[in-house]
Amino acid sequence: MLRLTEERDGLWELFQRGKPSVRAPVVPRWERAARLGVRAEGAAPPDGVAADDLLVRRDASLDTFADGRTIVDALSGEAASRGLLALVADAHGVIVRSSGGDAFPREVVRTRLIEGARWDEAARGTNAIGTALVERQAVAVVGRAHWELVNHGLFCYAAPVLDPFGDLVSILDVTGPVELDESAIGVAVRSAALALEEVLRARAYGGADAGSFRLLSRMIDRCSGPALLVEAPGTVRAHNLAAATELELPERPSSVEHVFGMPWEELALAARSGPASFETRRRRYAVEFEPVLSDGRVLALACFLSPAARPRASLTPAAGARAAEAPSAALSAFDDVLATDPAVIRAKHVAASLAPSDVPILLLAATGTGKELFAQAIHRASARAALPFVALNCGALAGGLLETELFGYGAGAFTGAHPRGSEGKLATAHGGTLFLDEVAEMSPQAQAMLLRFLEDGSYHRVGESTPRHADVRVLCATCRDLPSLVASGAFREDLFYRINGGNIRLPALAERTDRLALARQLLDRLASGDARRAGGGRRAAPPRAASPPAAAPRRRAHLGASAEAWVLDHPWPGNVRELKTALTHALALATAAATTDDGASVELLREHFPEPLIVRGAAARSGPPASRKLALRDLAEDALARAGGNVSEAARALGVARSTLYRMLARRDSGKR
Repeated sequence: MLRLTEERDGLWELFQRGKPSVRAPVVPRWERAARLGVRAEGAAPPDGVAADDLLVRRDASLDTFADGRTIVDALSGEAASRGLLALVADAHGVIVRSSGGDAFPREVVRTRLIEGARWDEAARGTNAIGTALVERQAVAVVGRAHWELVNHGLFCYAAPVLDPFGDLVSILDVTGPVELDESAIGVAVRSAALALEEVLRARAYGGADAGSFRLLSRMIDRCSGPALLVEAPGTVRAHNLAAATELELPERPSSVEHVFGMPWEELALAARSGPASFETRRRRYAVEFEPVLSDGRVLALACFLSPAARPRASLTPAAGARAAEAPSAALSAFDDVLATDPAVIRAKHVAASLAPSDVPILLLAATGTGKELFAQAIHRASARAALPFVALNCGALAGGLLETELFGYGAGAFTGAHPRGSEGKLATAHGGTLFLDEVAEMSPQAQAMLLRFLEDGSYHRVGESTPRHADVRVLCATCRDLPSLVASGAFREDLFYRINGGNIRLPALAERTDRLALARQLLDRLASGDARRAGGGRRAAPPRAASPPAAAPRRRAHLGASAEAWVLDHPWPGNVRELKTALTHALALATAAATTDDGASVELLREHFPEPLIVRGAAARSGPPASRKLALRDLAEDALARAGGNVSEAARALGVARSTLYRMLARRDSGKR
């Protein structure tokens, strides 16, 4: 049990005055309370729930372990015999049952140790109920270790009650005057919580479709080969002698990470694919899984190991498997990223090298350059490719909307909230990849919540104190100057270093040497009707079963000389997105203007492209004809310099013939002013 005490006289006062203090175990908990903005001095806050809400919460909480009511009654009776107060709080820290407290009745009222009162950390700071909720372990908070001054005369012992799936359902607590504190009280509270968990576990096995725990244990014992039973949320509950010898299992229950080197969520996910392989120090085994379901959820996995010559699918930790993937193989996932520009090709290679790992990646690029396309390619090249890819634009949601969309929210978190709450994007992306575009637009609160998740994979839905966990790889992108935002305090420095495990810069279209070649490739795809691959947008939905009548085949199309010159000369402030839109517009006009149906290629001219409404930077070159000549010459010289003087390579990079490149370079004199 975690025991929090002041440990040094005057430590609480020193902390409240902001003076340096010893790093006692209670100090980080106080720091958390300070960050939550909980008041340390003054009367106990009146935070609580209405009478109707209390009735609903009480019924829901107590019905959860109705079979274990005698355990709660026994703990309450023992506490009352000593004049102490026995409490039951729900998963949100609201007290739903209270009994006893004869030894300090005035303190019970003064500190609001009453039914309906909130005792989560957001309401009361460091206290046994709230801290046990956050840390999911038994906690003792004695005297001046409490955050609130009004509680300094109390001791509190609390223990969480977890259901068989690892979800926190309730908190047991015994509280009294600090002079009556005994460590045996904490043992009684923890023992009662464990007994309730066993009751919940027995009930779940009673409703399981694979029979009782006793039957499963007997079946595992009789197996000749290694066999074990792994329960949610990751405990090896039973095993036979062969498994104990082969896997070197301790006598007491061990964790699934100790055996398979992965958390419960990954093991359950691997079990869905059927038999897999597992290698010990002695030999390799094929693993057969038998899931045990209760109320439609995986309660446990019976795992049976048999010798195998070759693995069908590896159960070794994901990092090792991903590291073995060659970047060249991962590059195929980037086929939709059209490019011959050296900077983009370099970005593709870097992304392909990082994709098999779980390193956080920060994409730095202007709007419209294809950041999400790159993120999708990274996901496809990773070991998470078969799992969800979820994208969220942080700049599209203001204030608390982003937090509720990303982390989800609990029932009744705000007016108009769904009665069952919302899971949020993190839960949706579990096992896969979450892409956060425009991450620089996050509010300070959302930044703090994201940092917490990146540190240990845990988070809270808005309006809840129960921690949740998700296995998600996070990719971020921004068009802003993040280092400058960090320097100004607008973006958290610690979060910046968390998301910047590796960074990839994508050049703006105006900086790319392959603008003409890219335009031609995009036009080919647009003309062939392959809009999905014609611009780096989202992948199209699968076709419906009943297809519409076949449309007439699209014409072949090519860029005329005036169109090519405009593509090279235009500054493209909207980047690839603008280019695709302009090509779609021009193709539609050129096709409509075509007068023959003999299959001849449609020629796109400058007049078919839309007139730009936004002109930036390089648009100053759109004046006299001489300025366009200078622009083409500069582009040719830049390509030639990148190619080290190799004319053929420079021409390929620009997507033009050698003769065209020579003509562009010949404009040196004619373009002078």
